[in-house]
Amino acid sequence: MKLSDFNELVFQFAQAETTEDITRLCVTHCAKMGFDNFIYALRVPTSFAEARIITIKGYPDSWLTHYFENAYYLDDPVIMHCKKHLIPIQWQDLGPVSTEMGERIMNEATEFGLKGGISMPVHGPTGEFGIFSMTLNEQKKMHLELIQQASPYIHLFAAYLHETVQRVLSLDVPDKKLLLTAREKECLRWTADGKTSWEISQLLNTSERTINFHLTNSMSKLDVNNRQHAVAKAVLQGIINPNPF
Repeated sequence: MKLSDFNELVFQFAQAETTEDITRLCVTHCAKMGFDNFIYALRVPTSFAEARIITIKGYPDSWLTHYFENAYYLDDPVIMHCKKHLIPIQWQDLGPVSTEMGERIMNEATEFGLKGGISMPVHGPTGEFGIFSMTLNEQKKMHLELIQQASPYIHLFAAYLHETVQRVLSLDVPDKKLLLTAREKECLRWTADGKTSWEISQLLNTSERTINFHLTNSMSKLDVNNRQHAVAKAVLQGIINPNPF
């Protein structure tokens, strides 16, 4: 990928207004890099039990249908690797697949035409996890070299793609209801540490009644009924975190 092509990609991502715009850009620039297919999939937690799944795809529909009908995402070796890492992985570097199901998934992907690829993990600040993959329909020496050449670029490609998806789908716009005050956040952080209202009042040199007031306000803003749920939702939304600066 030439520097001029990448600069063009960055400019075009900035102009994108819909998921259709994003898909067209991915199709165009993945093809310029010599790849046949791509997929971007992101899991955005909406609670500790549920999540919203976002996909921007240029994969064969037959493979995607087969993949999701069989819940292969639960055992996919590429996904298992990407959950634990931050850098791209070339499929040929995965090494021996440790499970029978994982081996089956990779073999069937080849049968559906995904014969080589490279995948980039995507990790967001509030628990989002995703993956951006580019694949080839052939697995020849020249194509393996193409995958190796793409390694320095897929990291940047995935980063700009993810930022664009966040902007277009307003994933990075905080809910005004969740704008807690500094004191409300502080009380929630101490609650997350297992402190009672009285203990927090001693730490913050204020009254227990004041602490209860802040925690009640937090629960109202977060639309929850108890402190435990308030803490869980605040952590999930990235409102509180350990050792804040």
